[in-house]
Amino acid sequence: MKLGTDPEFFVLNNHNKPINAYKICKNKNTKPLSVENINIYHDNVLLEANTAPSLSESEFLSTNQTLIKVLLEVAKDHKLSLDGFIEFDSDELLLPNAKDFGCVPDYDAYTLTINDYATSSLKKNNYRTAGGHMHIGSQSSDDVVANPILKPIFIYMLDLFVGIPSVLIDHSTQTFRRREHFGAAGCHRDKPYGVEYRVLSPFWFRSVDTQKLIYRLCDFVYHEANDGLYKKFINFNLDKLRSNNPVEAYDCFGYDKNGVIKAINNCDTHNARRFYNFASNFMPNDLIELIEFEINKPKVQYLI
Repeated sequence: MKLGTDPEFFVLNNHNKPINAYKICKNKNTKPLSVENINIYHDNVLLEANTAPSLSESEFLSTNQTLIKVLLEVAKDHKLSLDGFIEFDSDELLLPNAKDFGCVPDYDAYTLTINDYATSSLKKNNYRTAGGHMHIGSQSSDDVVANPILKPIFIYMLDLFVGIPSVLIDHSTQTFRRREHFGAAGCHRDKPYGVEYRVLSPFWFRSVDTQKLIYRLCDFVYHEANDGLYKKFINFNLDKLRSNNPVEAYDCFGYDKNGVIKAINNCDTHNARRFYNFASNFMPNDLIELIEFEINKPKVQYLI
């Protein structure tokens, strides 16, 4: 598995008020500030960075520590919030970049359609959202993540084994508000190298242990999907994929996929726990222990 990331963070002043990231970083994604192989730029009013893909857990953790160090150097005496949703004062949204919503569309794995985000409402309001996206790449043309027909199943598995545990860890009001606008269950982008999973907020940058958990969950899904674990709870019908209603090609018989969608989108810890109990039947004990450890940790507000 190859795993990269492009987290977004809100920049806070010394009064803990969000400010436009353009004030501390004038670079755009078309011409980023490149420091120690980390690309840094403003995206709308957020500070964003991206990394090259890592081929191992140790490389992933090391790269993320470099990313954090570089971002904090750029931020200087400002804080970087780990929240996924914040409202700005109007004067912070006067610069043109605050109205720039030029993102490439993302997709819903469950409807197989483009997500219809109301960016017009964002332009009229003072709230913005931040994500902690993962870029998962294949190492072989035979991988599930490289197969366009099986990619929706891969996203189903990411929701069940990554999205659901994340709800038990990150279920704040801010995360719920974020998912009203971006990052709902099934949210992803198809990439030439694999997929970009866009469901999580940047909460998982709170510690090395949390980053380790995210890596291991993604690695688990990657290898188990390629080993065919999905066949125990998901049916796939190629004929239906060619029909007028291709959504019916992907049938969850082992669990209620609509329940998973609702648990993630509503940050519903009660039902997330129910689906997590199902998912844990397939997980190794050491991964379950990591999840439970993270569930019981207090929330961290800022990147450190």
